[in-house]
Amino acid sequence: MARLTLAHPVFLAGDATERAAQSPYFPLGLLYLAGYVREAGHTVTIFDGTFAEGPSDFVEHIEVHRPDLVGISALLTSRDSALSLAALGAATGAAVVLGGPDPTHDPGSYLSDESVDVVVHHEGEETMTRLLDLIDSNELSLDHLVDEPGIALRVDGRVTINRPRPPIENLDQLPLPARDLIDMDRYLHQWEQSSGYSSITVSTSRGCPFGCEWCRDAVHGDGFRQRSPENVAAEIEALKSRYAPESIRLVDDVDGMNRGWLEDWATSLESRDAAIPFEPLNRIDRTDLPLLEVRDSL
Repeated sequence: MARLTLAHPVFLAGDATERAAQSPYFPLGLLYLAGYVREAGHTVTIFDGTFAEGPSDFVEHIEVHRPDLVGISALLTSRDSALSLAALGAATGAAVVLGGPDPTHDPGSYLSDESVDVVVHHEGEETMTRLLDLIDSNELSLDHLVDEPGIALRVDGRVTINRPRPPIENLDQLPLPARDLIDMDRYLHQWEQSSGYSSITVSTSRGCPFGCEWCRDAVHGDGFRQRSPENVAAEIEALKSRYAPESIRLVDDVDGMNRGWLEDWATSLESRDAAIPFEPLNRIDRTDLPLLEVRDSL
C-alpha cells in the first residue's frame, strides 16, 4: 500500500511566539487523518515539528520512511514553514499535498509554489485516501485528478479549484486520532510544566451552524455535526486509561449547542468512571449555557 508522511510544520525551537506560550496543541487534525488512512490500509507516519530542532529533522524523517506522498497541514501563521517543508519533500520525488485552514481558504497561494502538487481543501480524510488509492493503482495523474472533488491543482498553468467533497456525516464512524504516532508524553509534560496540570485535546463535533462571514471557508464547512455522547465518552475512557490526563480540552468551534447531548455525555462518562475535568476552547461568559452545569458536575 501507498506510504504517507503527514507533517506538522510548527517548530517551537524557531517560533518565539509559540515558545512563549508554552502550551503547544496536539496536531489533532493530522491525527484524525492518520487514523483514517491507516484504517484504509495505507502506511502512515507523522513528522511533528513541535519539539524538533528544525527542517533537517524533517529531511531525516523522509529519508527513513521514504513516503510516496507528503501531506503538510498549514495555518496562515505557518505558511512559510509549510512551504519550506514542501520544497524539501518535493526534492525527494514524493508527491506533495497541502491542506488545512489556510490552504482551504486560499489554495492559490500554495499552488503558486511549484513544490506543491495538490491542495486538499475542506475535510481531508476521504480525499487523502483517494489520492493514496490512485498512487497504488499508478493513476495519480492530471487526467484522474481534474474532476476529483475536494482538491485544487494547476491545469495548464492556472489554478483550478474543484467542488468540495461532501463532509462525513456520521462522525462516530471515524477512527480515533492516531495519537500513538506522536510523542504524547512530551506534550503532557509540557502542559504540566506550563499550566500546572496535564491536558489532552478532544473534538466532539465538526462545523458550525452560524455561517459567519469570517469563517465561511472553514475546513469543516457551515454544517454542524456531532459525535454521539457515548462515542466521545468511550474515547475519554480510553484516554484516562492510557494517559491519565488531569484535564480534557474541548476544541470544538462551538460549545454547548445541545443540552440533551451534554446531559447524556455526563451520564455516559459517569457510568464508565471516565469523568475528567474539562474546559472549552473559548471563554464562556454566558451563564445560561448548559455546558457550565455539566462542567461543574464532572
